[in-house]
Amino acid sequence: STGINAEYGVDEKLFIEEEVELPSGLFSKKMGSVTLPPQINQAKEWILKKRENLRPWQEFGNYTRASKPANIAVISKRVSHNVIYYYTNYAFISALLIVYCIISSPLLLLAITVSGTACYLISTQKEGKTLQIGGHTFTPKDQALIAACISLPLLFFASAGTVIFWVIGLTCSVVGIHASMMQLPNEDGTEFSEMNAVV
Repeated sequence: STGINAEYGVDEKLFIEEEVELPSGLFSKKMGSVTLPPQINQAKEWILKKRENLRPWQEFGNYTRASKPANIAVISKRVSHNVIYYYTNYAFISALLIVYCIISSPLLLLAITVSGTACYLISTQKEGKTLQIGGHTFTPKDQALIAACISLPLLFFASAGTVIFWVIGLTCSVVGIHASMMQLPNEDGTEFSEMNAVV
């Protein structure tokens, strides 16, 4: 093999396996690490906390526990208890209605995106930092005013007010009907823990 290597001018040292020590920390640098804004982390923690209080949907929609209230006093007791007990479920339904309204209206989605982006960019700036555009200086208050002047007309033409009242009205109707129809824990001689048992 030595003769063949010499004939073709190949250095035998190239075929010698040696341990090559790479510089320390060569692969330890973080490439393109992204730090999420604190608002997103806070929202995530809030969602996870509320999720713990979410009642099972099988229990929430258990029609066998639904009955017509006998009088106003029963309605008052049921609503007072069920609104607190199923609070997270009601909030989830309301959130679904809001998402549906936003997705079904492209103009409203655009208005919320523009407004949210503008508010986020302004809130993430350092306190007192100004913006220079075309020789004009804009203070944070000026930037907030401009963002409001752009966002409010978009929200108005997107019928944001109508959507808000529609969501509030429908949510109140769902909560009122469900909370008044669902029996209290001891009203039929059972406890809520029995409903969580797997049949």
